[in-house]
Amino acid sequence: MPRTPQTHFVTAEFARPETGLTFSADKCDIECTFSEQVGWQSNGGPHRGHPARSLPFSMEARIDPDNGQLVRLHLLGVFALHAGKDEESAGTLGASIQLNNSRDTVFRQDLLNGRHYRDAKDLTPLSHMNGDGTSIKTVGTCEVVGAPSRVDILTIDVPLELSLESFRFKDLGSPASFILFDLFLEHEIGKGCPFHVHSGGISLGEIGSSIRIGDRVKFSKALEQMESGILAAEDLDEARGEALTFLAVVTAATIEIGGTREMHRALLESAREFDAIDSILGIAEAVKRRADVVASLVFKEIQGPSSYLVDRALAMVERNYAKNLTDASVAATLGLSTSHFRYLFRETTGQPFHKFLVSLRLEKARQMLVEQEIAVSVVAKAVGFAGLSHFSRAFAQRFQVSPTSIRRSVE
Repeated sequence: MPRTPQTHFVTAEFARPETGLTFSADKCDIECTFSEQVGWQSNGGPHRGHPARSLPFSMEARIDPDNGQLVRLHLLGVFALHAGKDEESAGTLGASIQLNNSRDTVFRQDLLNGRHYRDAKDLTPLSHMNGDGTSIKTVGTCEVVGAPSRVDILTIDVPLELSLESFRFKDLGSPASFILFDLFLEHEIGKGCPFHVHSGGISLGEIGSSIRIGDRVKFSKALEQMESGILAAEDLDEARGEALTFLAVVTAATIEIGGTREMHRALLESAREFDAIDSILGIAEAVKRRADVVASLVFKEIQGPSSYLVDRALAMVERNYAKNLTDASVAATLGLSTSHFRYLFRETTGQPFHKFLVSLRLEKARQMLVEQEIAVSVVAKAVGFAGLSHFSRAFAQRFQVSPTSIRRSVE
């Protein structure tokens, strides 16, 4: 039975106005985070004097081929304003989605009123497949000129084996005006190490980080990613190699936080066990069993609703660690009192919320310093530190080396 290819999402960058509408929501069906930035709006309006008639007709975004084969586009926005029956008839061709290489447009999806978009003032939620490789689903509403408008995700399948360099949204001059908040590019993960930097998942460095700071949510995702990668291996040797690589990273991180040297012996025993297994599925099951043992030693388990709430908090911190987060703000989002949240978080992770947050920021900073050529001051600000001196002291205290030294050590 063929396996479903794994995919990952990349948020495309495009030019945005300085002021305008924004949108945020707690959840959606695709594995990505809304930018909550000002949306781009296209030309439109029911008459020539309408303010939207001065807006641009097109916008473009780059597609990086290094991210893998593009398989789907997900457009988050308002589809569309001024598209009611009194302003624009059903079947009107309102816009075109174009994918281009260096010379030509190699894929085009036209958007028709009544099929790919409807008047956004109609708040009736949409959720349907269009039968042409597109679908639309409502995810919320936003205020447009004092009135609520529907916000949808328009998904478009992309033909495989296309060489692509850019995306273009082109308004075709009808009254309909489209607002685009985010463009998510869904790429198929190519064969190879599931923890490669371009895999779109959790990197090997982040696995160690999740153990050092006690982030069981990320570690659980890494386990799932590891299992999928092994099951996708082409032969037993590749599966054994991936399994041992994963366990080696887990072992090193566990020793760093106080694990005994017996962990080295456990790694050798794992290698011997894998050599005796004659199926890829058996290797996947064995490495997961051994990783679960480590997880039981590192992460304290709690059951019931409290576990779910703390996992939600950990996921929230992972998405927003650079923001001005406090235990009070996270507790309020979860509907808990600050004191009760503090108790649950410490009971589950073994450390106070603020210490966990700072540890995560420092781990992210170390990763940035090792992998990217960015000034230390920029890194400090990017991960949420208000001042460079505070960042440098905290970094040196955690890693026993200064931020500039850790960069030199990998050059």
